Amino acid sequence: MFSIVAVCAALLLGSLTHGEDQSAPINLWAPLEDKVVEEMVRLDKSTAEHGCHATCAFSVHTDLSDYETAKAKCEAKSFVGFPTHGGMKLASIHSELENRIATLMLQYAYGGGELEGARYEGSSNWAWIGLEKVNNTESRPSDAGKLVWEEEDWEWVDGSRLNENSYTNWMDKNDVQIQPDMWKGEEGDEGFQLAARLFRKTREMKDESGVWDDTFKNTLHPYICKFNVPVHYIVYPDLLNWYEAKQSCEDKGFYFAKIRNKAENEKFVAAAQLAFKEDRHDPKFHHENWIWIGATDLNEWNEFRFYDGEEIGFTIPWARKQHDNKTTKEQGSQDHVAVSRWGTWDDSFGNDWKRPYACQCNPNGMEVDEEMERINREWENEEERKKQIKERNKAEKERKKEERKRNKAEREAKKAEKAAEKERKKAEKAAKKAENAKKKAEKAAAKAAAKAAAKERKKAEREAKKAEKAASKEAKKAAKKADKKAFKEAKKAEKAAEKDRKKAEKAAAKAAKKAAKQAKKGGAQIE
Repeated sequence: MFSIVAVCAALLLGSLTHGEDQSAPINLWAPLEDKVVEEMVRLDKSTAEHGCHATCAFSVHTDLSDYETAKAKCEAKSFVGFPTHGGMKLASIHSELENRIATLMLQYAYGGGELEGARYEGSSNWAWIGLEKVNNTESRPSDAGKLVWEEEDWEWVDGSRLNENSYTNWMDKNDVQIQPDMWKGEEGDEGFQLAARLFRKTREMKDESGVWDDTFKNTLHPYICKFNVPVHYIVYPDLLNWYEAKQSCEDKGFYFAKIRNKAENEKFVAAAQLAFKEDRHDPKFHHENWIWIGATDLNEWNEFRFYDGEEIGFTIPWARKQHDNKTTKEQGSQDHVAVSRWGTWDDSFGNDWKRPYACQCNPNGMEVDEEMERINREWENEEERKKQIKERNKAEKERKKEERKRNKAEREAKKAEKAAEKERKKAEKAAKKAENAKKKAEKAAAKAAAKAAAKERKKAEREAKKAEKAASKEAKKAAKKADKKAFKEAKKAEKAAEKDRKKAEKAAAKAAKKAAKQAKKGGAQIE
């Protein structure tokens, strides 16, 4: 049903609208009237072919029926072009708001307030509502005047008995109540007038809704049903993608479902349970376990809002490890929200996946009562508690991580220090060993060098002796050779000398002979 806040806003709007002309009649209910008509026009997309008109809480039916038949028809209905899973009853009216809505619906069904003939002649001038007299029904009090009225004698079909504080709108004359009058029927009528009906025409100058009158139960009238549970969410099991689901809701006169708080989330789960006869499927992410709603992050990645940009103003009950914004080359990104039949949310591939979907009747959401406030408060408190625990756990985890990191660093430092000490000792040991090795090597080298030197010396001595012996041998050989050569040279020289001597002697002899010859020749000249 309409939110009381919305009604108050409508009243205020009406007063402001007419504030300039104080003499003009002020219809404070005009915004409500427009809203009721708009809702019925919208829902006619679903209800027209079923012979009725509806809002999210009432339906008006034009198949003329007597009171008991009308009551039975209401109670037998669970579908008026859309499912009313909570069922319905002939309308129980507990406020001026509800009475005005019922009146507007009756007027809408018959094209306005123009009557069918005289007031009491036309069947369509009145509609049955669910109020009947249950006490003192056998006779009319003998001392009664026009009015026969005791609140406790009357009861609504929802089981509530009238009392002095109950809302009523019985017909009056000059502001004096004149109905009910419990008139006794004539031939063809059924006993006394014991059932209430609502009048279609209103007195505009008095800004009133339809007045009530009691009449005979066998009279034929249209009738007004009231849903036992106002329709908000309607879950359709047909499998569509996200965009097809949105369009289907609009084609039916509804809005794509929005879930604005945790209490509405629970109402959504209840609506989902009514829509499916079978249990949930396995596996968990079977498509028929998940229901499209009008939420997406298409406009801003990872920022989920409703399809018209309205922000989601409560802590979303995401399924475990969701939302993950999974992206594939074939299906794109998971940008559309589906809600499981048990109430958790998931981001999904809206273009590709076919799933059930949910519409809602009232675009403004549910009126939050105390129970819903409690559910929302407990949910947000619990989520805040979980968030704080999570943050504490995260902080504790970080602290422990840092502590482990620090301890590890300390262990690593100690280990490094120990390793360094071990390496230092090892290095010292190695250095000492190297030093000893060096000394040993030096000693060995010295020893080896000495030994090698001695060996080399002995070798040198042997080589020297050998060289000396070879030299001696060579000297002897050379001397012998030299002696032989000298002997040979001496012989040769001696032979040459001999030759030269003989040559000299021969030359001398030749010279002497020549000289003698010359001397002889010279002596001859002298002579």
